[in-house]
Amino acid sequence: MDKRLIWTVKVSGITPTEKKLRELSEREDLFDISSVDIKSKQYKDAVRNFETAEKMGCSIVTYIDDLYPDCLRSISSPPPVLYVLGNAHILSEVVFAGVVGARDSDDYGNRTAQNVAMEIGETGAGIVSGGAKGIDAAAHSGALRANAPTVAVLGCGLDVVYPKSNKRLFDKIVKSGGAIISEFPFGEPPLKTNFPRRNRIIAALSSAVLVVRAGKRSGALITATQAIGMNKTVFAVPGNIDNRLSQGTNELIRDGALVFLSSVDIIDELIAKNPDFFVRERSAQKSEVVTPHNSTEKTGEEKLPAELSEYEREIVNIINDGFNTQYMIEEKASFDASRLVALLGMMEIKGIIKKGTDKKYKVIN
Repeated sequence: MDKRLIWTVKVSGITPTEKKLRELSEREDLFDISSVDIKSKQYKDAVRNFETAEKMGCSIVTYIDDLYPDCLRSISSPPPVLYVLGNAHILSEVVFAGVVGARDSDDYGNRTAQNVAMEIGETGAGIVSGGAKGIDAAAHSGALRANAPTVAVLGCGLDVVYPKSNKRLFDKIVKSGGAIISEFPFGEPPLKTNFPRRNRIIAALSSAVLVVRAGKRSGALITATQAIGMNKTVFAVPGNIDNRLSQGTNELIRDGALVFLSSVDIIDELIAKNPDFFVRERSAQKSEVVTPHNSTEKTGEEKLPAELSEYEREIVNIINDGFNTQYMIEEKASFDASRLVALLGMMEIKGIIKKGTDKKYKVIN
């Protein structure tokens, strides 16, 4: 009998505290088949879930598996079982930023979430969110635009597409190498009580959390509170005091969350907490550098690494033309200053450019 199946049966009906799961996982008789009642409802439900997972091509990752993320194992109530559609490896191999917010967000909020997720994704980090409409969907989309890994944590079974409007988005996430995950068994509807539980997984997977838009009773505030309880850094996008979508974020800032001004804020936090990950990402990027032409006489444009984004390539060309301060680059760039600040920070992280003590940038060949 599959050890994961035995585990799933034995954790059915218990309150999954870290202590209880740890003690159960350490029991010598844990996998004693004779202790499993194959006529019980728990056993039949577990078998049904495993069969559905196989049909859907889902992975089942349990607390006792090597693939189970350490960041989840250490929280007060770890999910005993995770159902994963897509790449289960990224849960423990990638550094994630959480980007969450209101379902009924405005254009500014959606645009901000997408741009921030894209800029974070360009560093090699991933984005985790809740797969909902509004800010969540915008964040996942931004990660996809940057070809970055993204994880959607659902408050229902993986066979229940909720919201239905995000079905295409979920398909893209899986096809891109990301994952859709849930602790809830197949067939579980999106009950209101499920979402606070879902939010603790988002908080745990995140090295830092950004709340973009949130009203006074937004579920994103629950994620932020849980993240703070896990000693994660929480950022919030400030807004007009008369905008209901800013009431929650403004109150977070009042209560100690950091004011979000640019993607560099979060990127710096991710790097500070996970330096080894970004060193590996940078080394991997350098090892993949190729030049676009074979000519021995190469111009500055031709020397640029092929994996540079359109904006990064533009900045390198501007600097090579002698416009090497932030003000000069801003004057020449085709995009707004807020994006430039984030891009310059990310390009320094990647080792593409370097800022000298004279505040001038130079391209690192």
